Amino acid sequence: MKTTLKYTLPLAGIMMFVACGDDSSSSPAASGNKYILHEDKQTFGIIHDRCYVSESNTRWDENVDTSWYHYKFVGNKLVVFADGNTADKHYEWNGEEAEDSESSQVMAGGNKGNIFGTWKTTTERCRYEDGEIDCDNNKEDEESNSTIYVLDVSKSNLTMSWEMEKNYCPAEDLEYDIEDLLDYNDVEEYSVSSSDCNTVKFKANGKSVTATISMSIDKENVATREVTYTSGSKTCLSSFKKVSKMLQIPESLCNADDMSKYMKKTPGYPHKYQVDNDEEFYPCLSDMLGVEIEY
Repeated sequence: MKTTLKYTLPLAGIMMFVACGDDSSSSPAASGNKYILHEDKQTFGIIHDRCYVSESNTRWDENVDTSWYHYKFVGNKLVVFADGNTADKHYEWNGEEAEDSESSQVMAGGNKGNIFGTWKTTTERCRYEDGEIDCDNNKEDEESNSTIYVLDVSKSNLTMSWEMEKNYCPAEDLEYDIEDLLDYNDVEEYSVSSSDCNTVKFKANGKSVTATISMSIDKENVATREVTYTSGSKTCLSSFKKVSKMLQIPESLCNADDMSKYMKKTPGYPHKYQVDNDEEFYPCLSDMLGVEIEY
């Protein structure tokens, strides 16, 4: 019997920008990055470096692309919209862009009507649509929050960062993944339980397996999700790394090894960075569980 395993990193977009400037101007920060803030238009832009790839090598160019955002205040909350970037021939918002929940982040915590301050995405599920914000405190099984965004704006600094949500329990999402795995294999009798937020144990067809999950975001905004499956003397590792397409890929990844899968597929520059070890992991897990796995 064939089955398809689906593992996702529940990490929404990742954004980290650090630069210096003031209203309607841009100035270089110590790192060489820049930002532009227009309070009157309620827009800001982040000027990026870019990793360019060919079929055989990589090249790092500084300050070659600008990602634009616009924002608006709704009550005591701030809504930030991603408007695209110059590298995609998508320029500064002209007031006519469609605004929907897919391109926005709802934030709270700053001063009402004032962009300056520290704003964070709400812990409850808030969505912006048709000029209104709707929040839902009820947690649904498939929609665990793993990350929050932090926007910090002062007269001399603008930073949009991403971090793990403090109360997020990755084992809960891993339980759903494992249950899906067993269901896809038509396993009628199985048990799955988590002993803490990093460990899930399950038993199916007489096999006992312990799965240990770890998730992190490093200082360069590379998100990593690793799950180690252990049954008897056999161990299988699932590894997944990602940088959101909304985020600048860091210079440390601009090398032939990390960019090898993109060199022939996306000459120019990759819009996102996402790698996994599926070619090694799925055959290993297939042997451990005694099922054929498609990937």
